[in-house]
Parts: sequence; structure tokens; C-alpha cells
Amino acid sequence: MKKSIFILALAFIFNLYAETSDFEKSFIKGNIQDKTRAVKEASDEEGDRLAKKGIDFILENKEIARSDRDFSALAVASLFKLPKDEKILGKNFPSATENLIQLFEVFEDETVRIAVLDKFENVSNSKSFFKVQNLMNGYLEELDSNSQNSAVTKKVIELVGKTGNEESFLIVYRLWKEKKYPEFSPEIQKSLLRLSYANITESIKLISSSSIEEIGEFFGLINNSSEISLNFKAEIAENALLATIHYMEDKSEKTAATAGLQLKLLKAISDANWTRGAGLSVRFFAIAKDEYKTSCLNDEQFIQVIECIAKLSSPDAAQTISAYLAEINSETEKNNFSAQNVVLAVINSLGALGDKTAFDNLLYVTYLNYPEDVKTAARNSLAKLKW
Repeated sequence: MKKSIFILALAFIFNLYAETSDFEKSFIKGNIQDKTRAVKEASDEEGDRLAKKGIDFILENKEIARSDRDFSALAVASLFKLPKDEKILGKNFPSATENLIQLFEVFEDETVRIAVLDKFENVSNSKSFFKVQNLMNGYLEELDSNSQNSAVTKKVIELVGKTGNEESFLIVYRLWKEKKYPEFSPEIQKSLLRLSYANITESIKLISSSSIEEIGEFFGLINNSSEISLNFKAEIAENALLATIHYMEDKSEKTAATAGLQLKLLKAISDANWTRGAGLSVRFFAIAKDEYKTSCLNDEQFIQVIECIAKLSSPDAAQTISAYLAEINSETEKNNFSAQNVVLAVINSLGALGDKTAFDNLLYVTYLNYPEDVKTAARNSLAKLKW
């Protein structure tokens, strides 16, 4: 009986050894160049196993590996052999995220680091991916002149744009704002746009604490992007407009630059038909009137304000614009005539809104000393009112 058990055990060991492929034997018995060759030439299934062995071997000897080109070659070969499918990688290599982080920290070789960064995208849904985010954020925080023209830095910026967190957003925003790395400007802008979209709460917080100039630059970046939805632009614009209103209330400053920015913000809200910002647009109208009086807004710009507010159709829009028509009528009684194109914009907007609260002021236009085309416009708007 004992003899039979011994024979079976011997047969098992023999079979196990026989199933060990030539590549695996070469990896186990060979020098580091042999290990690299074995990993590179192995089939996909076998390559997975050897890739893990290669990474384990490197990390066991990381002090030697750090500046050794042969170890770098083994690292790159092993990384290329890791499964591309995220589920398979996670199942077969449960410690993949931690191992990849260690490889990035061990090597300064750019080819190795870029290969690691490529693999980070394959573990972006792992529970420990926050460790990768921390690593990437730390890398960007410590950027210096030595990082200029670095392919690794470019790749890190691109990666945080795809997989970063709230902290990544603030770091990339600072890089964009400070313009310290112009060679990476396209990558920084693209990542900032992605992170802004993914971190709307942080974007709004940032706007609320920014200067008018900073708000203008940030909104300009978002508004000029063809990849950003109108709704997201409108949500940013709504909060930016609110921030500029608060700023003006605190500073009591009116400038053409600020007025122009506010018009762009209002237009973004209107273009998206962002009805959530309709009430704010009515609140802004009082400011826009003052900006128009002080020539911070010209006729055409003020007309755009009126048209945007009317398009949003706030319940208070008709009353607000009608009240403005009452002011214009009062001045006309005194022979203080307003710009005709502005008067027509007010009258036509009231007709488009169709609110009967505008009846008295529109009717009064027909009795005052307005040009006939203004009176005709008033009659047309009267006919559009809903009763």
C-alpha cells in the first residue's frame, strides 16, 4: 500500500514537472535576460503567469532593480503581458493595483513608468484605486523644472483627467491658472475640462471664491469647448453669474469687462434654456439697467440681455420688463427718448412672453409720441397677450 502511494506521488511530481513549459523553466533557471525573453515570448495564458512572476521578482529585488536597465526591460515586458481586460486582471491579480504603484515608485525609467500608467487605467474600478489617485496627485504637487518635457508628466496629467478625484481637479486647476508648464497646456486644459465636469460641486465652490478675472477665464475655457454640454455650461454660468452679482454688491464696481462677462454668462443660461437660472436672470436685470445707463453695456448688448431674460420666461420676467417699459414711457412723456431699437426689443419681448400684466404699459405706448413703427409693434404685442 505504501509503495503504491509512493509511486502515485512520484508520478504526480513527474507530471507536474512535465507540464512546466520551456518558457517557465527558462524563467526559473535563467538569468534576468532569460527571464525577460521568457515573458516576452510566452503565449497569452502562460504570459499572464510569467508576468506576475516577473513583477514579483522585481519587487523582491527592488533595491537592485531601481537603476538597472535589465530590470527595467523585465518590468516593461511583464507589464505588456498583463491582461488588458479589467475583470480578468482583477481576478487573476488581486494585488495588481498595489504592485503597479510599487513599480512606479521603484523605477525612474520613463518607459517603465509610462507602461505602469497605461496599466493604471485597467484598475480604475478597483477598491484601492484611491491609492493611485493619491500617487498621481502627489506627483503633480511635486512638479518642478526637471519635470518639463517629461513624457511621464504628460501621461500623468492625461490620466488624472480620466480617473482623478476632487483633489486632482484643484491641482490641475492650479496648474492651468499658474501657466507654469506651457508645454503641457493642451493636456492640462483637456484634463481640467474633464475634471470640472466630473466634479461639479468643487467647480461651483471654486467659482464662488474666485475673482471676476478668474471666473471669466475659467468660464471661457468651459464655454469654448465643443465637448462640454450646454447644460453643464449653463450650470457653471448660473453660479458664475451669481458670484459676479455678489461681487458687485460688495464692491459696487461697474465696468465694461464685468458687464460683458455677465452677458456671456446670461447668454449661456439662455442658450441652454436653463430655466433654473430664470429667476437669477430677472435679478440681474436691475444690474444690467444700471450698466446700460453708465454705458458699461451698449444698445446691442442690453438688447441681448432683454431677449435672454424673455427667452427664459420666468414668472417675474414679464412684470420686470413691463416695469421697465413703464420707465421708458415716463421718460418719453418728458420728451426724453430712449434708443428706438431698445424700446422695440422691450415691446417685442413682452409680446413673446404674452403676459397680460403688460397690457397697460403696451397700450400707453400707442398714446405717446413714439414713431409709428414703435406703436405698430406695441399693437402687435397687445394682440399676443394671453387672457
